[in-house]
Amino acid sequence: MSPTSIVKYSVVMLNANNLTKGYGNEILFSDLSFNASHGERIALIGANGSGKSTLMDILAGESTADSGKVVLKRNCKIAYLKQENFKFGNRRLLQEVCQEPDEIGELRKELSDIHQSLSNGINKQTQATLLARMAKIDDHLEIYTQNNTEHQAKAILSGLGFKQNDFNRLINEFSGGWIMRAYLSKVLFSEPDVLLLDEPTNHLDLDVNLWFEEYLLNFKGAVLVTSHDRAFLNSVATTVLAIEEEQVVMQKGNYDEYLISREQSFKTKQATAERIEKQIKKQMKFVERFRSKATKARQVQSRLKSLDRIEKIDLPRTTKRVRYSFPEPPRSGNEVINLENLNKSYGEHVVYRGVDLVLNRGDKVALVGANGAGKSTMLKILAGVLDFDSGKRQLGHNVATGYYAQHLLELLNPKKTIIQELQEVAGAASQGVLRNILGGFLFSGDDIHKTISVLSGGEKARVALAKLLIQSSNLLFMDEPTNHLDIASREILTDALNDYKGTLCFITHDRTLIHQVANKIVKVEDGRPIVYTGNYSSYLAITNNMVVEQDSVYISEKTSNPHKLPKGKRNRERNARRNSVNKLRKLNQRIRTVESELENINSEINNLERFFINPKELDDPGQLAEFGIKHEALQKQSKELEKEWEQLSSEAETNIS
Repeated sequence: MSPTSIVKYSVVMLNANNLTKGYGNEILFSDLSFNASHGERIALIGANGSGKSTLMDILAGESTADSGKVVLKRNCKIAYLKQENFKFGNRRLLQEVCQEPDEIGELRKELSDIHQSLSNGINKQTQATLLARMAKIDDHLEIYTQNNTEHQAKAILSGLGFKQNDFNRLINEFSGGWIMRAYLSKVLFSEPDVLLLDEPTNHLDLDVNLWFEEYLLNFKGAVLVTSHDRAFLNSVATTVLAIEEEQVVMQKGNYDEYLISREQSFKTKQATAERIEKQIKKQMKFVERFRSKATKARQVQSRLKSLDRIEKIDLPRTTKRVRYSFPEPPRSGNEVINLENLNKSYGEHVVYRGVDLVLNRGDKVALVGANGAGKSTMLKILAGVLDFDSGKRQLGHNVATGYYAQHLLELLNPKKTIIQELQEVAGAASQGVLRNILGGFLFSGDDIHKTISVLSGGEKARVALAKLLIQSSNLLFMDEPTNHLDIASREILTDALNDYKGTLCFITHDRTLIHQVANKIVKVEDGRPIVYTGNYSSYLAITNNMVVEQDSVYISEKTSNPHKLPKGKRNRERNARRNSVNKLRKLNQRIRTVESELENINSEINNLERFFINPKELDDPGQLAEFGIKHEALQKQSKELEKEWEQLSSEAETNIS
């Protein structure tokens, strides 16, 4: 992970170079590099557990990185405010804040030793050296005394909310929040060159917060600060250092400016991903359109190869990966459910006849197929919520089922709170465990006490999902679980289903969910389930190869059975075929040219969009405007060529028919 932009200031006080840190198999950050300069105030942000406090410890020298190094400017002094473990003696508040740092005490001792040496009588050369050293120490102590007066300490303590009658109280008489303020007072009084502040606003009220903001705005050194207070970060930050899921971003500006930039970057990536997805759909549309046309077999193969060459864009996550602590479901037998010779009809419409299907322990099955193929009917039969006409549905040993569908949202009690809904099915799980699970589903703090009646559809869906997943079912059926969910909630659902230890069978239109969760695909087609072992990518590869094989068979059958016609009619047919073939050849030649041009243009568009996403790669920022004009022109060309391609393909299909 490396910063996407660099902020330049005059004097670098601290340099972090290629820092990497992890615990076990989890990497918090890698190759993290940045500078903290004179007058710069860096907001360090990231999700809980992303490594912010760990980075602070490394910068302060209280912990070591796995690799990389931290370099300080010569004679640079760091002061570090941690979230806890404040070290105090048994002194009074003002005495503790004014306590001289160790290096000042060492200088005073050295000065005393020099005085002793001078009084003992020494040679002139040694005397001159000692007098020069004594002058330097005196100058240093005088500066320290001027800058660190008791008056200054009292001003800082008052700014942080202490009263005058608090100054002579013993430190151990204060509560936790006031202990933190006392330590912050000591940190500020020491006048360091670099301030490291880990959640300094946790115990500050509004008035004190405003005073503290003003103090930092006037601070001459470098500051690195973490806080959950958005207004505070917007007020003080000149730079944001964000530890994101897949990268570390350093950007000039405050927190809101970082969010705007991040959203713009995400939208650019999303637009690129959508355009690529559209390109893939167009290619697949061609494959489906001409799968039974003999003369198109070569082009079908060409399209499938071009699909492999398309470079897809990975969109960044909007949420931190969450590890869930759901109850371990009871272990089932290897065969969890078995359908045997099953039949289902709606009136005269036969949906399934003689269906056999087995799901095994550990399967995470995505049911796919065209709309109306019978996926929902199959899922409901498997879940036991829909009767069938004949055949057998048999659960395996020790199997307990759970079923998610949109009607579950209506079953939530509008008068109950979110946590009460979970407690209803949570058994002996503690409130702490339930809070952690709800936190993973984006319900934190007092949110858990909201009543169901005030929740949005998406929030109700998250409650219903959490409620289902904490139950002890080991065979779970889900019908469109992503309905009502935004991107962040879908990422959370994906994490939860990946952590689920039971067997899963689900229907969704969200291909990302299928890609990331399914390890087996069951395609419902022509009244029968077809099982494909492996994930969604391998399923697509297999089915695409089948398309090519079917086209090859079609060619073989057509060429091995020539028509038997009378001679005259045969000549007329031959001439008509020749003209048709010549026309089709020209159409196909132009189609291939258009496809080649489209591939080149789309490649150029991709390259330009990468600069829009990461402008730091440009030598001259002024190029962005030029690239924007070029990007617009290329998109116009692409649309014109796509329109021509569709017309040519339609004409070619007519000629084949």
